[in-house]
Amino acid sequence: MASNYTNSDSTENITETSSSKKKDDFLNEILMCGIRLSRMSSPYCLPCAHSFCRSCLLDYAQNNNNTSTSINFILCPYCKYQFNFRSFEHFESILIINPVLKQLCEALDTSKINSDQQQQQSQSNGLYRARCHTCCLLKMLKICKHCYFMLCDTCRRTHLLDIHRESKIQLDLLESH
Repeated sequence: MASNYTNSDSTENITETSSSKKKDDFLNEILMCGIRLSRMSSPYCLPCAHSFCRSCLLDYAQNNNNTSTSINFILCPYCKYQFNFRSFEHFESILIINPVLKQLCEALDTSKINSDQQQQQSQSNGLYRARCHTCCLLKMLKICKHCYFMLCDTCRRTHLLDIHRESKIQLDLLESH
């Protein structure tokens, strides 16, 4: 009789643990920053309503802004929607805090972030771990300075060859006229 009690007690604990793990996994997915791929800190929204860490957005805007033209813009890492802004200060001012995600982040224990997640934070030299625009695989990405797509090394090489080939064709057409 006592063994049945222990078994049912263990089953309840397993069910509670499983349910709790699913809830934690769900919350971690909601609170994951799509730029650094770990839990958000200070979640802010772009005008398209996608949320990222404020510091990640500011770094992303500084590192990936088109400085060769007078138009300042970035592409949302999720939907690729283009956001134009007059200056970096203007970009900072259009960011809006996401109060729901902020409260969730504050409510959850941030000490559960393991060392693997910390290593996935945004890298220097414009490298980010996210989904490649072309192959959709989760890899280290770089921003194409031509079209501002986030691409893995393999897709980036092919993409650059395509751009080079297309540019050569256009140049040949111009020279023939």
